[in-house]
Amino acid sequence: MSKKTVKAHISWVPFEEGGRKRILPVGMRYCPIIVFEFETAPKTLWSAEVYNTAITGNASVADVSYLADDAPYHLLQPRSKFFLYEGQRVVAEGVIV
Repeated sequence: MSKKTVKAHISWVPFEEGGRKRILPVGMRYCPIIVFEFETAPKTLWSAEVYNTAITGNASVADVSYLADDAPYHLLQPRSKFFLYEGQRVVAEGVIV
């Protein structure tokens, strides 16, 4: 199975508000936990694979996928809102475009 990859707009939480110290540069692989806002099934933690393709201030455009082949790829739909976590803290929120 080939992985489904989608584009997303991501808003990064400022460091002063508990976010990352720096947004990762364009092209660097980043693998946080991803949780979708309106997931109806019991929330299972999945690792996302995120590659920023453009950065402006505290926002980026990124290619988003999952690390696991059996992840809920059906959630990667346009307008789906998600949150990226590092441990217990939300470091970004995004929306699939």
